[in-house]
Amino acid sequence: MWHHSNGATFMSHLSARPAVRVIAAIAVLATVGAALTACGSGEASTSADCEKTYTIGFSHPVGESEFAAALKDQVSKAGDENGCVTVLLDNTQASNLESQRATIESWVTQDVDAIVVLAVDATALDGLRERAQKQGTKWLTYAGATDTSDGSVGFDNNQSGDLVAKDALAWLKEAHPDGGVTAEVTTLKPLVGFAGRWEEPLAQFEAAGLEVVSEQDCADQECGLQITEDTLRQHPDLRVVIGINDDAAIGALRAFENAGIDPAEVYIAGQDGTREGLEAVKEGGAYRSSAAILIPDLAASIIDNSLAAITGEGETDYETAVELGTLENPARLDELIAQYGS
Repeated sequence: MWHHSNGATFMSHLSARPAVRVIAAIAVLATVGAALTACGSGEASTSADCEKTYTIGFSHPVGESEFAAALKDQVSKAGDENGCVTVLLDNTQASNLESQRATIESWVTQDVDAIVVLAVDATALDGLRERAQKQGTKWLTYAGATDTSDGSVGFDNNQSGDLVAKDALAWLKEAHPDGGVTAEVTTLKPLVGFAGRWEEPLAQFEAAGLEVVSEQDCADQECGLQITEDTLRQHPDLRVVIGINDDAAIGALRAFENAGIDPAEVYIAGQDGTREGLEAVKEGGAYRSSAAILIPDLAASIIDNSLAAITGEGETDYETAVELGTLENPARLDELIAQYGS
């Protein structure tokens, strides 16, 4: 069930939102925000129609990733269609703390109504958080709640890591029943909220007796390629790669292709469910799955939860479900790809 329902007012919608999400088919993005208007209209509004307008800033530290770019686009559209919400987006890339801090400081100075942030370093932003909250700006954390936040949005990273780990081990049992292969898991340890993405595979692989010979921070294609090429030189038996995201995993895929290794012998999985990752799954080679986040639902929650924190009514914490995109369900795989538009 989506966050929103046509014909309901913003306040009644927030109060009625269920605690347990039921995964539905991907809805058309044009419906996002139609029932989110703070003035209670069933149609997109203009600021002239709103009893009050709100400004929400959203900061993601890996803005160069395809997933972050798509999410920002849909959050911005959700704010536009709402009509009573202005969305501000940052330009932070490569987890650059100074860039993120400068942007958020400008938002605090502007006295925006809410800030939703995936912090490069939460401790380094504590001073800004305290300033924001003291002046009445609500502070929401992305990808995990904290004791000091006014709310949170995100997705189940433990579920994400669990899905790809279990799928990899099931494949391994069929493809390499006698063992003799090793694994690589990429991490991004400064982003502690994402830990389930690598902790689940690491724990499950250890329990299954699958040796992990490479465990390094990496969230882009360049380092995914380099790390995997280096690992293959040292461990020619490397056959399983779990990327913290699809970008790192796509880089790993290219390393195997460059090495001329038979795709039938290899299992690569990404997380996020980017278009490039899901399309790689659809090609039917070594890239076998991606734990996909339902982007329209996540975008809606950034608006919903921020407004709930601002108004004091409704749920301020929510986790979007994750599902595994594989060739076992081609129709659903196409629906997940369709989240990114044409």
